[in-house]
Amino acid sequence: MNPNRGKSPAEHILTFYEPRVKAKYANHVGSWPVLSGYNVKMGSFQGWLIIILTHTGIKGMVSTNGIGEISASILGVSSIDKTNKELVRKRLEKHFTLKATDAIIFVDPTGWLDDEIQIMLQKHEYAMGMTPMKIFLSHKGADKPLVREFKKTLEFLGFDPWLDEDAMHAGAELERSLLKGFNDSCAAVFFVTPNYKDENYLASEIDYAIQEKRKKGERFAIITLVLGEGDKKGLVPDLLHRYVWKEPQNDLEALREVLKALPVRVGDVYWKN
Repeated sequence: MNPNRGKSPAEHILTFYEPRVKAKYANHVGSWPVLSGYNVKMGSFQGWLIIILTHTGIKGMVSTNGIGEISASILGVSSIDKTNKELVRKRLEKHFTLKATDAIIFVDPTGWLDDEIQIMLQKHEYAMGMTPMKIFLSHKGADKPLVREFKKTLEFLGFDPWLDEDAMHAGAELERSLLKGFNDSCAAVFFVTPNYKDENYLASEIDYAIQEKRKKGERFAIITLVLGEGDKKGLVPDLLHRYVWKEPQNDLEALREVLKALPVRVGDVYWKN
């Protein structure tokens, strides 16, 4: 990045950012965080340039404030590197009371942005409600009481679990509804109990999950939980063998495995209103 070519560092960053947003959300650029108006705080730490963009929604009116060398006590580290950059970002977000519509950009001493543009995009997708928080819950009908409990807990954590009895209205075409459920999801959780058989629509659900994984890559997770009843244990279908599965000892451990494997996480913690 060369900030000496007639543009400020923030403007230079946005020349990379705006095309990325336009490519995915052309109809939302006018209201997109930061692109529709921002203010700038600019600081540094041991050669790193730290640019804080606060969303204003007021185009053409930019306030720039230099904050000098940021102290190690604020950042919580003695040096910044790839292993601690996200921790530093979180500390700065809290220190400056930033919102999901704002952004922090780290530029390393060589001028390299690394993956900062992608991180900013993901943060703003979440702020704009574009991040898929839907999780497809695949199960056999006999296990529905168990799966309902997982659904309630995931909802409480801010996710949007897809359960057939809620998501499919009367008269809905089953295959079409299943396919839409997967298209809208960031993960599929397979509850493999002794009741689970790789047949009928369960086979379709596995096929659809694999299609979504191929299409979305790291932005879609296939999570297989092998659950037992007494001495009996569920058998993982052949098509799921290529993916890691877990054998939790209880429901709480199963929930932890789901949360660890998801490509998205629950939001920041705030006091309840």
